[in-house]
Amino acid sequence: MGTESVAQPLTPAPVAERASVAWPIVRGTVKGVVYAVLIVWALVSLLPVYWMITTSIKASTVMVQIPPEWIPNPVSFDSYQTLLQHSDLPRWFLNTAFVSTVVTIGTVIVNALAAYPFAKLRFPGDRAIFWLLLSLIMVPYVVVWVPLFILVSSLGLLDTYWILIVPGFASVWNFFLFKQFMQTLPSTLIDAARIDACTELGIFWKVILPLSKPAIAVVAIFSFVYQWNSFFWWLLFTNSSDMRNLSVGLAQYRYQNLIDYGPLMAGATVSAVPVIIIFLLFQRYFMEGLTVGALKG
Repeated sequence: MGTESVAQPLTPAPVAERASVAWPIVRGTVKGVVYAVLIVWALVSLLPVYWMITTSIKASTVMVQIPPEWIPNPVSFDSYQTLLQHSDLPRWFLNTAFVSTVVTIGTVIVNALAAYPFAKLRFPGDRAIFWLLLSLIMVPYVVVWVPLFILVSSLGLLDTYWILIVPGFASVWNFFLFKQFMQTLPSTLIDAARIDACTELGIFWKVILPLSKPAIAVVAIFSFVYQWNSFFWWLLFTNSSDMRNLSVGLAQYRYQNLIDYGPLMAGATVSAVPVIIIFLLFQRYFMEGLTVGALKG
């Protein structure tokens, strides 16, 4: 009598083994969903920029039609020509570039000089003065607009580059960023420089400042972008068209008492291009600005 083979019951795979097989699938699915959401969010965020650029190169006959024309056909640069003919765009651009550049250089030098003593030196009342300066952040700007305007007007500084440039040198935020970063620098380098009979100013220029390049880059980029997009300061302290910047000039642009959206979009594109280029070139410094001074030395 032959031996009959008996079918063995199937044994379920261990839970750990099944989990190890399913986890990569779940992780890949979650990662795909996250990427899809980020791509959609990026497209939605870039939509206003795309609309601004395409509107600036549309023909005036199709600019406000419904449904909208997403791809310009034909491409027309009449809006740029109209804006150049009926506005002071070159002057506004030069004003914005000049003030933004000078204020950026000045704010880096002034705030770095102010931050060094608080970061690496000790003097009577240093902590009290530091917290007093830091408390200025809590003072809303709207509180000082009226008295500041009266003061500037009485000094005869309205519609001048002095009022547009000099106040921008001092910034509590930039001072705080420099101080936090300089605190992470090793003090042994400063002690070595003092042994070599280097003055405090020499230590700042030859030791501290070269090591503070990341903080300098962050402050410079943030300051330049802020000054380039500044609006209310220029609106309050400038009267003539020759002294306006791009933001105020475009906001007050009128052609034959009408709002012509084509030239406005053309001016907004011209204004946005330098900032976009700077961001693309130095975007890693924007990210570094979120963590500058976060590490303790």
